[in-house]
Amino acid sequence: MPTPDFILALRDKVGTDLLWLTGVTAVVRNDHGEVLLGRRADNGQWALVSGILEPGEQPAVGLAREIEEETGVVARVEALTGVWTLPEQGYPNGDRAQYLDLCFLARHVAGEARVNDDESLEVGWFALDALPEPLMDRARVRLERALAFDGTTWFDTGSATATAHDQHGYAAVPGLAAPVTHAGERDLAPLATLADGDGEVVLRRAVRTDVPAIVSLLADDVIGAGREDGRDLGVYLDAFEDVDADPRHLLVVLEADSAVAGTMQLTFLPGLSRGGALRCQVEAVRVSPTLRGRGLGEAMLRWAVEESRRRGCAVVQLTTDKRRTDAQRFYVERLGFTMSHEGLKLGLGAPPAPGVQASGVPTATAGSAS
Repeated sequence: MPTPDFILALRDKVGTDLLWLTGVTAVVRNDHGEVLLGRRADNGQWALVSGILEPGEQPAVGLAREIEEETGVVARVEALTGVWTLPEQGYPNGDRAQYLDLCFLARHVAGEARVNDDESLEVGWFALDALPEPLMDRARVRLERALAFDGTTWFDTGSATATAHDQHGYAAVPGLAAPVTHAGERDLAPLATLADGDGEVVLRRAVRTDVPAIVSLLADDVIGAGREDGRDLGVYLDAFEDVDADPRHLLVVLEADSAVAGTMQLTFLPGLSRGGALRCQVEAVRVSPTLRGRGLGEAMLRWAVEESRRRGCAVVQLTTDKRRTDAQRFYVERLGFTMSHEGLKLGLGAPPAPGVQASGVPTATAGSAS
């Protein structure tokens, strides 16, 4: 759409001076869990639907208007997920502007996604594990925050282009699973710094907003893809709350270039065997395909061993699927693990409905015939 009339009128008065404007951004999802994106005509990158509010316009109303004007989709605005002040922006004609951006979750109601104005080259729905490239960094941050939304709005206190893992931000309402200090220092303080060629990467405790990236890592192979479903992040977020609230669990992520590039979970198990020794169980070790072969997986595991030793564990144990032959060689040849046990598992499926035994036979209740 062309520059709004009210901005043209303001420019007649202030020239190219800085204008302070309010923008709105939408993370629109459909019933399949896909997100609505458009490829911008000005830079060719994929982005979330966004726009500028008219004077006096309510944010939810203005956002619904922008969604329909740009994509032909009718959407219901559901929740405010994040608030950012963007860096000052300059334009080729010398105009300067700065935006307060309000990001909302929205739900598809009607309409087919299409290019509906001259701001977009393409418009479409995309699965979360198949987002198009190039996708604007700002869109990634807003998308990640929105997908991790649990009723607490995120207010950024630093750079608006920082990743969702940047420490300059806080939840407006208490609700993060783990206690945090100012600006989330507890959650984001590095546990270790690992060498990566001439540079370094950070190993840190996972936070709630890391969950979408962790799920993508878990699903990033043939075995994982068959058992992980990132379309329903709710179950993973609930599980994260349980893991993060229990001091015997430690879920960590490897952060490289401000993005989650690896993960693993450590569980510290007390027991009576081995003289009442504590043991560490290592689960779900993953490294992004783009970083494999650089020794980061080995560095992560060596840190896990040292952390287990520091906590007084007598043994570190892990299991890996028999089909993961490369992983087995890695653990034995590179890290010194031994194939000392035969692991067994029994899948239990979904829990039985209330009042029904695991066999499917109704249980006796008070007043019933036995």
